[in-house]
Amino acid sequence: MGFSKFTLGSKVVIGVGVLMLIDSFLHWQEVSVGPFSVGVSMWHGLGVLVGLLLIAVLAWEGARVAGIRIALGPLTPSMVTAVLSALVVLFALIKVLTNSYVATWAWIGLVLSLGIAAGAWLNMQASGESLSDLKTSVATAASSATTAAKSAAASTPASTSATAGPSVTTEAENAQADPSSSEDPA
Repeated sequence: MGFSKFTLGSKVVIGVGVLMLIDSFLHWQEVSVGPFSVGVSMWHGLGVLVGLLLIAVLAWEGARVAGIRIALGPLTPSMVTAVLSALVVLFALIKVLTNSYVATWAWIGLVLSLGIAAGAWLNMQASGESLSDLKTSVATAASSATTAAKSAAASTPASTSATAGPSVTTEAENAQADPSSSEDPA
């Protein structure tokens, strides 16, 4: 499949996502004293979650582009991209607003996360979906998960002596149960 066959949304998500991944290794927090500066990348603190979500978005979109179909209940592939990208934006915003000594690369990363969300939105529109469809699908998925959890809890057998675990016996009880195993003190 050539790059020209991708949707505009997929191109934006992948392209901007790769740029944000590169940006994530630059200083998002930095302290400068004279000619010296010290900093940490996005992969510090809450940024690890942002990075993992970013990798999840890129892997998910890469799987879509490769033609790999993964069923996630009522959620369509473009909805999954939208949810993951919204989480990237949320946690990138929290990281930027709660950190001290925020560097320029952090603000660029926040803007790039918004670009990923815009690409995800374009994917949803290309699929003919809206935010109300996403809300309905997420509610359906949540109720399905709740129902499955309740039925799993109801089907679990009550605790009985057979399932309570192994019993512990003493050497004297073992000797009484099997008299041939006792030693003859002769």
